[in-house]
Amino acid sequence: MADLSKSALLSAHDLTSQRWVMVSVMLGTGIVSINNNSFNPAIPQFMHDFRLAEVSVSWLMIIFLLTMSLSLLLASFLSQRFGQRRIYLISLFVFMMSSVLGAFATQFSVVLAARALQGISNGLMVPLSLGILYSVIPKNERSAVTGQWSGMMMLSLAAGPMIGALVLAWLDWQSLFLINIPLACFAWIIGCIFIPKPMVQVQPVSFNWSSFVWLTGSVVSLLVALSQVQQLADLSGYLFILLLLVSLFSAGLFYRTRHNQLFPIINWQLFQSSIFNKSLIISTAHTAALFILLLLIPLLIQNTLSLSVLWTGFLLMISALITSLCAKRVAQYLNQQNAKWLVSIGLCFSSMGFIGLSLIQTNALWPIAVCLIIHSVGFGLSYMPATTTGLNQLEQQVLINQGASLNNLLRRLFATIAVLFAALYLQLQTHYSLPTDSISAVQIHAIHELFAVCASMMLLVLPLVLKFPSAKL
Repeated sequence: MADLSKSALLSAHDLTSQRWVMVSVMLGTGIVSINNNSFNPAIPQFMHDFRLAEVSVSWLMIIFLLTMSLSLLLASFLSQRFGQRRIYLISLFVFMMSSVLGAFATQFSVVLAARALQGISNGLMVPLSLGILYSVIPKNERSAVTGQWSGMMMLSLAAGPMIGALVLAWLDWQSLFLINIPLACFAWIIGCIFIPKPMVQVQPVSFNWSSFVWLTGSVVSLLVALSQVQQLADLSGYLFILLLLVSLFSAGLFYRTRHNQLFPIINWQLFQSSIFNKSLIISTAHTAALFILLLLIPLLIQNTLSLSVLWTGFLLMISALITSLCAKRVAQYLNQQNAKWLVSIGLCFSSMGFIGLSLIQTNALWPIAVCLIIHSVGFGLSYMPATTTGLNQLEQQVLINQGASLNNLLRRLFATIAVLFAALYLQLQTHYSLPTDSISAVQIHAIHELFAVCASMMLLVLPLVLKFPSAKL
């Protein structure tokens, strides 16, 4: 009888620990996911408060995307080397401290430093969160937990813009950092107490640091070089040329090390599959266009149309919700439908949304909302089938995992470059406008042209879908 009571107590204790681990992980990853895009509506306010041009303020998105992308490469290595519990808790602590740093920042460079640290935390925490949950949840309950985790992530991403807009409407941009601190602190304390320490000692693993350094150097040098351009004459400036050469040199060294390392960052064998390559191009174009949209919509609504930040948050939230719902619906029926047609229809819808945004000539908000909804439907219909089709062409499980990682990496890296190019185009258009031109009119025209470019990107990758296999997934 005593043994039964002791067993019941242990079982109750385990159940309580599991629940608190779920609270810590769900809350921690939920906060960083909300933080991911809650800053998008704040772009115009940062421009006003720090007197920034388009290229400078675009780094608010770029630095987060860049550091998140690069830290994703480190997540697996660091978790194997030091344990996922330790890396998760350190990342959550860094996120909390970076929020403190950002909340009291008086210079934009400090804000960027805080966003960079938050990007690193995001890139490390999100991949490790499911592994931590699986370490305490029985196998027969993992499907339900995965569903809860996925739902939380979708809800967080959808709610982020609206939460950011509400904070900005009532408070200021510093509060976007402040709201993270108590929640992150609570999640961190709970995690320190209840996330179990690993029973097995972690083993030393190798990592291709030279390739990582060359890749980082190449991307960062290119982005900094483009940021130096204030006018077309800067393209022939010594600093721009030097940084561009450094970027090309680093890229060359990164490519040269592809066969010399036992643990390549990119498995070049993946590119032997033409279908995977095509799906990668489609996914990358989709993501680049999406992030250009996330840069332009706040500028269009708040700067050029002089509407409330709440409209920005509301429209971006609706767009994210529609994308999530469409993607979820597609996931349920993907095995019964032809992926080729899903991707084709989705790309057509996305291009229609961008074309509509490029042609709007009225200050009314409803045409923008309709076009955003059309784009969101297209993105939700086509993104996951395109990615899944490419990964299904990889025969080995290890290649599938590496292909998924490569997809995440390239999508985000190219999105950072696309955002910077879009901001640079806006800035140059404003710089070379005639003195008699209205700045607002010039910006609207430039934004319309960028939406047209995004539509062209969708249409250019559409023929690639015709090469997809006709067999059902």
